Amino acid sequence: MSGARLSLWFAGALALALLLFMPLQLVLPWLSLPPALSATAIEGNLWHGRLRQAQWRGTALGDLRLGLSPLPLLAGRKRLWLQAPDAALALHLGRMRGVGDASGVLPLPAPAGLALRASLDDARLLFDDEGCREAGGRVRVEFVLPGDVLPPLILAGTPVCEGREGRLALASEQTAGPLLVEIAAGIDGEGGYRLQTLARSDDPALRAVLLAAGFQEAPGGFSRVDTGRIAD
Repeated sequence: MSGARLSLWFAGALALALLLFMPLQLVLPWLSLPPALSATAIEGNLWHGRLRQAQWRGTALGDLRLGLSPLPLLAGRKRLWLQAPDAALALHLGRMRGVGDASGVLPLPAPAGLALRASLDDARLLFDDEGCREAGGRVRVEFVLPGDVLPPLILAGTPVCEGREGRLALASEQTAGPLLVEIAAGIDGEGGYRLQTLARSDDPALRAVLLAAGFQEAPGGFSRVDTGRIAD
């Protein structure tokens, strides 16, 4: 083997070794993770890393294992797998973006005065430059009012594409009770969301709790609208 070929071989081997063992902390900016996702420590490499005591918008997620899936890179896509203590999902970044293969139980950031936790069954919502590309699976959400005035309310629905947006309509599994809740969520391809919650109750004490939690009287009950960006 000539000296030139030997140098090229060593250079290629060095580049491969650097890629395989690239510290996760060095490549996080390239992964374009949501800035609202934080951790006390970052460990491991690009393919098998860990975020210690991770939080998303102030909601504790525990230790997160994550890594880049190599095969989608051949098609020019970034697919990051994440595994929380009780859930797993794939985060798609770049031209194809969104969440896929989401299963398990995750706490959710909630508007002030409320508590939310999602149970996911192959839930997915993916966007490209043309808008909503794919949606499906099943989402169940535990909706808890402040003060533990009621047991958790269970709402369920299926993500769908409507035009360029993703939609998720969540309705109470209970058809009767002192409080009925519906949530209509709209999400666009840039991560903007609009969350409208409608609650109905004839109980004066529950109506007072809803007003204290930021709801306003509206036709058919009490309404609350929250908007923002998922990544913020």
